[in-house]
Amino acid sequence: HKFNTFLKIHAPCFRLDPAIPQKRVSSKQRRLSLEDYRATYLQVPKIINRKPVFVSETVRDELDRVVRYLGGRGMSASGLIENLVRLHLDAYRDDIEQWRKL
Repeated sequence: HKFNTFLKIHAPCFRLDPAIPQKRVSSKQRRLSLEDYRATYLQVPKIINRKPVFVSETVRDELDRVVRYLGGRGMSASGLIENLVRLHLDAYRDDIEQWRKL
């Protein structure tokens, strides 16, 4: 379910054929996409037993900007990273387990 939401939100980013023209996105569609994005990535997660994770300054600056402009009260770059990684691990859990056995 979460991965399907991810694909729905990001599918336009994964165009395989550059010869196919992109459709215009209406402001209503853009608002709905923003709502989906916020619901998926910008919910404040409960993080227990925090551990440090290092990212480049450039990535951190971009994460801070996304959270500042689009996130709500209490949201942080760490929370965004937590949500992104949880979704990634949920989406690829079975594959990772199979690859581990290779």
